[in-house]
Amino acid sequence: MRDFKPTSLLGCVAMAMALTPFAANAADNVPFTIDEIVVTAQKRSELLQDVPIAITAIPMDRIEKMGAVSFTDYARTVPGLSFIDRGPGRSSITIRGITTGADQGKQALVGVYFDDMAVSAPSFQPDLNLFDIEQIEILRGPQGTLYGAGSMGGALKLTSAKPDATALAAKVDATLSSTRYGGENYVLNAMVNAPIVDDKLALRIVGYYRDYSGYIDNVTLNRKNVNDEETYGGRVALRATPTENLTITAMAMFQDTKVGGTQEANLLLGELVQNRSIVEERNDKFQQYNLTIDWDIGGAELTSSTTYFDRDFAEDRDVSAILGAPSIQANALPIKTFTQEFRLTSTGDGPLKWLVGAYYTHQKDRLLQLVSFAPPIDMLLLDNNIGNKLEQIAFFGEATYDITPRFHATVGLRWFSVDQTYSRFATGPIVGGTDSGIGDASVTKINPKFGLSFDITDDALLFVQASQGFRVGGPNSTLPPDLDGTVTPSQYGPDTLWNYEIGLKTSWLNNRLVANASLFYIDWTDIQVVTFRQDGFSYIGNAGEASSKGAELELTAYPIEGLELRGAFSYTDAQLEKNVPGIGGAKGDRIPLVPRYTWSGSARYSFPVSDNLGGFAQFDIQHMGSSYNAFNRAAADLQRSYNIGSLRAGIEADQWQLTVFVDNLWDERADLFLDTLLGDVRANVNRPRTIGVNVRAQF
Repeated sequence: MRDFKPTSLLGCVAMAMALTPFAANAADNVPFTIDEIVVTAQKRSELLQDVPIAITAIPMDRIEKMGAVSFTDYARTVPGLSFIDRGPGRSSITIRGITTGADQGKQALVGVYFDDMAVSAPSFQPDLNLFDIEQIEILRGPQGTLYGAGSMGGALKLTSAKPDATALAAKVDATLSSTRYGGENYVLNAMVNAPIVDDKLALRIVGYYRDYSGYIDNVTLNRKNVNDEETYGGRVALRATPTENLTITAMAMFQDTKVGGTQEANLLLGELVQNRSIVEERNDKFQQYNLTIDWDIGGAELTSSTTYFDRDFAEDRDVSAILGAPSIQANALPIKTFTQEFRLTSTGDGPLKWLVGAYYTHQKDRLLQLVSFAPPIDMLLLDNNIGNKLEQIAFFGEATYDITPRFHATVGLRWFSVDQTYSRFATGPIVGGTDSGIGDASVTKINPKFGLSFDITDDALLFVQASQGFRVGGPNSTLPPDLDGTVTPSQYGPDTLWNYEIGLKTSWLNNRLVANASLFYIDWTDIQVVTFRQDGFSYIGNAGEASSKGAELELTAYPIEGLELRGAFSYTDAQLEKNVPGIGGAKGDRIPLVPRYTWSGSARYSFPVSDNLGGFAQFDIQHMGSSYNAFNRAAADLQRSYNIGSLRAGIEADQWQLTVFVDNLWDERADLFLDTLLGDVRANVNRPRTIGVNVRAQF
């Protein structure tokens, strides 16, 4: 089915709108309009169409309509967003082409947040469950002022539904499905919201479990469906409102994921077949605790957010292709982070809106790595222990002034100071006996943002913005001189970029059509890249310059009663602006893993079945353009374009819904990521066609 060529998304949307009798039926009293969405992207509650930055917002009802369970279920609907998918807990996110490939260094390039809590990791993000999530917000472009380092490309924020002290409520969601070439899948979610003291104190408990069958067969070990997944987790939130002006929310969450093997196939053997000499298990578990206090002090709101995050990730990898005999690489990556943020946000109606804050984080992480020949040789080749500690303090502020009732200016600034220490001890034949080293690095920097916006009409907002993004540097391991006598730098510096953007947000036809568009140009300098020396060792350095330019478009329309149309399109041209020999990159090379074109479309039609029953049918399609997984553009590094479709239909009443669905409708084999780093070519393959039924009830 790789040669499936659907009609252009924009053509479909334009045709549907042209054939729809908008003018004839668009009376002022038409009851169906697009709901206004409130976002907290700028750390205050605002209407989406009034915020002068590029944001995609996906509220809870849309998450449920999509049947989205995890990140990859909605990621392809966001313009400008691409990702590496190597299975649960191993996704790496890119926005607007800001990436250096599979290995992105010590810090993520897109910040991931759950409420006010950062959960992002250097090269892969935890797979957060989407049940009872109030809203997902994707902020495109650097968010250095309000979100800090690690948000060079943008930020992704999940907002959970909060305890409600006014009503007892419960929700249950269950899915049973079957995957072609795999087996049965089970998903069960539940939520209970219980007032403890009316209007004062409430408890909300969420639990979830999913069991997905594998669909990759290991012919060497004669094991079928090796990449099965089992995930369970939950969260508990307690919210107290002792006075009208004071809200205190305590939350604890945890998640545990076990994966029996990778979703990687050896395409020389077959589309869904691999040859591994060892079992490649993976375990990813995390827990997070947060205390948030919101206090309205009159004219401003004071917020304190205290978070502790603890994640343990472990996996086994088959590295036989590199070492020439059955061998295993066992990786463990524990990470612990404490974060404290204070914010003071204006609440008045005057021409000046402002926010100031202070931020502190202390993070420890460690890479524990063992490489050995498997039995019968059973020989240790490497015992590697790398420890990192990071401490950061920052002060930030942002202000918007209404020069006139329609003309607004925004200025933002963030000052930060980062100190890091590093230690490494390794032993084994791979490092020639014993290798050790320590290092430290520090940086202090100011990060600015400037913006202007103009309300052309009450339904049209034009904005321009110049914003800087940054990623902190760090220490390098102490290494002996290279074969040519070159000394490895003791530390690498931060890399920075400037994003220049113009955008337009509009609504039409009594808010039955919303169209938002943006154009951007990004100048990225001193890029952090993993550089390989002549003797085989590697280090992180600053080399090269890159640019990324593109366009993004989002459309939502209700052309006739009951019909909801959505479309998204993006064009991204990201390339190197100078040669970078250490990574095999030359001027003009495309940035790896960034497709030039992505688009998505959705059509949902709802209709009455009886006085108390409604029906619906929904079709979704997403397109990811081709990309390369490296700078060298070899044929083996080409990740082909693909199209994924799904179909959903069902009936619903006030308190329940029954849905039947088909995911991956034409059973596409997508190149989610071609991994060539371990001596062979491993194609991460998406889940084959899956047919199922979902039942949801709320009380």
